[in-house]
Amino acid sequence: MRLTVKITFAVLLGVALVFSAYSYFSIQREREQLKKNLSRESRHIGESLRFLVTELWQQRGEDVAIAFLKRANRDYNQTLVRWVWIEGEVPPQYQPRVPIEKLEELFQEETVALLAGSPDGKDFLLTYLPLITVDGRIGAIELSESMDEMHDYVQESLRRSAIVVGASIISGLLFMGALGSIWIDRPMRKLRAQAERIGTGDLSTSVNLPGSGEISELSSTIERMRGQLAEAREAEQIATNEKIEALEKLRHTERLATLGQLSAGIAHELGTPLNVISGRAKMICSAGMKPEDISRSAGIIGEQSERMTEIMRQLLSFARRGEAKKQAVDLNTVLRSIQSLLEPTAREHGVELLIDEAEQSLPVFADPGQLQQVILNLTLNGIQAISDGGNVTLSSFKTSEISPPDNIKDKEMNWVCLQVKDQGKGMDPETVEKIFDPFFTTKDIGQGTGLGLSIAHGIIEEHGGWIAVESTPEQGSCFSIYLPAPPEGEHA
Repeated sequence: MRLTVKITFAVLLGVALVFSAYSYFSIQREREQLKKNLSRESRHIGESLRFLVTELWQQRGEDVAIAFLKRANRDYNQTLVRWVWIEGEVPPQYQPRVPIEKLEELFQEETVALLAGSPDGKDFLLTYLPLITVDGRIGAIELSESMDEMHDYVQESLRRSAIVVGASIISGLLFMGALGSIWIDRPMRKLRAQAERIGTGDLSTSVNLPGSGEISELSSTIERMRGQLAEAREAEQIATNEKIEALEKLRHTERLATLGQLSAGIAHELGTPLNVISGRAKMICSAGMKPEDISRSAGIIGEQSERMTEIMRQLLSFARRGEAKKQAVDLNTVLRSIQSLLEPTAREHGVELLIDEAEQSLPVFADPGQLQQVILNLTLNGIQAISDGGNVTLSSFKTSEISPPDNIKDKEMNWVCLQVKDQGKGMDPETVEKIFDPFFTTKDIGQGTGLGLSIAHGIIEEHGGWIAVESTPEQGSCFSIYLPAPPEGEHA
């Protein structure tokens, strides 16, 4: 509506200025024309009077002629007629209303017409017709006509012009306001609403304004933009879905690779309970066992079977590919599950796996499978980095005295930490800078893909955290995983 008001006021201001200028010049032209008409009438009257006064002056003398002029005032209501002398000693009653200097043309026997003002502020049109008396002295008939009628006419014209201008402005406001609302305001409201919908991400609604004007062209442009944004969003969504699917496949592949590394240790771990089960089964089959020994052997078989079932369940749970789903996770529980999975592999490499849990629970909001994959990868790397015996320590704790990297927006958040610390061969600074690059690996061919740490880094970033690395050659490495802790009073 503001655009309509601005256009309306601009147009009406132009119209008002043009009409006012036209009225002003028209009034001035009519004023001049009225002045000329009044002057012409005065000349006609003066010519008639001069002829009569000349005849009377010649036949009956000065006094009769001047008396005639005095009587003539009774016949002309709007015009005052009097005799004036323009040379010699002149009594006050016969002096002209204007200085003699302005009446020089009378000496050439030319009629003079001019405007003059009175002491009370009124204007008069003075007409002087020269007359040479019989004794050769120059006088003049002065006709004085008030300009009040002309001023009244001018004032009335100004008043009518002001009324017309005011009426034009009011009617123009109403008319242009109505047209502006139909032609400008309503379409612009639709276009603004469409732009706001596009700004909020709603690309489902289209607006097509009919016509061939600028607003219709703007509507078509916005509609083309909406269509292009919708196509771009759809293409981006497809690309994102493909990227997520490819990333999930990559993560699943890495899980299977990790699972392959666990297999040897798990196979050895399953061998012991299988031997126990086999031996106890043979004992039960042999004759002469007491009932209580049979019962005890059956219980041992059940315990070992349950142990094997739990190991297989953990392996299947880790190997299974499922949708990423964040939920309440206790980091201490994650560490304990890692310990049961990796203890056989650690013993096979002569490595002691230590768990240092926080005294209190450490809840986070995360995908447990992805979190388990990260810690398994880091722990396996630590086990493989130790060649002559040592230990790998998994610890969890809460920390607040930490400076997040630049890509973390919320610097005041509380953090929980999972640490994987090994006593392996360590890494130099150049290697540390590259360990999260895809396909970079320090392992021998066939022992790693070079994707584990890159995938782990991406998973932790998706959870709003980061991985910090400290490593010294021949002294070991420490990987610290920082995850955002839930606000006080809330549980993940």
